[in-house]
Amino acid sequence: MDNTTYQLKHLNINFNDHTITSNGVGLSIDHKAVEVLQFLISQEGQTVSTESFMNQVWRDKPSAPEVVPAAVARLRKLFKMAGITDELIVTVHKVGYRFEPPNKETAETGHYTIRKSRINPKVEIGLIVLFGIMVISLLINWINQPKSSKPSTELTQLSSIKPKSNTEVTQIYILRHAEKVDDSADPDLSAAGIERAKYWKKVLQHTEFDQVFTTDFKRNIQTAELIADESSVKPELYHPMSFEVLKFLQLIQGQKVLIIGHSNTIPDMVNRLINDTRFPPMSHENYNILYVVTLDKNGAASTVKLHIEKPEKLMPE
Repeated sequence: MDNTTYQLKHLNINFNDHTITSNGVGLSIDHKAVEVLQFLISQEGQTVSTESFMNQVWRDKPSAPEVVPAAVARLRKLFKMAGITDELIVTVHKVGYRFEPPNKETAETGHYTIRKSRINPKVEIGLIVLFGIMVISLLINWINQPKSSKPSTELTQLSSIKPKSNTEVTQIYILRHAEKVDDSADPDLSAAGIERAKYWKKVLQHTEFDQVFTTDFKRNIQTAELIADESSVKPELYHPMSFEVLKFLQLIQGQKVLIIGHSNTIPDMVNRLINDTRFPPMSHENYNILYVVTLDKNGAASTVKLHIEKPEKLMPE
């Protein structure tokens, strides 16, 4: 094991900085919990006693033994929020804990087969608005065509998700919320954000969504409502930090769904949906990316990443 870093599925653990990132996005965790994890990993497969933790991790800060299970609980919570369902830290009754890494074959191959490389089509500068929308619509219609062959934010309103469709293809469209009015805790969309959301509606006008999901923030809800306007679909809420991929995919099998997310959660979500680390973190200034994840009945995944600017940015000055 590298003494400074450790890769745990899509998590990168830096023992020097006491940080854990998920596909480049920092996760909140304290130093002592990271030290506990480092000690467990160094003793992989062996049971580490509570006394050993106290001597190794808390040697410079005398504490009660209860700090050990508390640190383990924080680590387990972080793993769950990051979408890792494996039992990585095993409790050995009345003794201590044991670290068991995920099955290497499962970690490397996952549950899905990636058969199609990502595509990066860009609308060329100077195209008129009508032609731009037509090109985008044609591309999305092509994405919507069934492929030759179904395979994670815990949903808060799972009971309202529609039953499985009779189709064999599942399609997930993932967008960031449009521009916000300011940097306050929960701002509304700005005028520019409203216009961008309306433009996304035009781009997606030929796609009929079975479900629309959004986080519980005004800017996300407003973006979702503007896109789903004039349809019978009502946005449902989800929590991006407890996204259970397999459960979610089973619930939306055969459907077309739209997810409105955030710049610091979308790439991680897409990577987990396709069981890959292909997509890096998004810039906080970027509002023009649409991800489309398609899964056939056998679980084979393909991903399209579209860069779509608003019309006024396409026109020459």
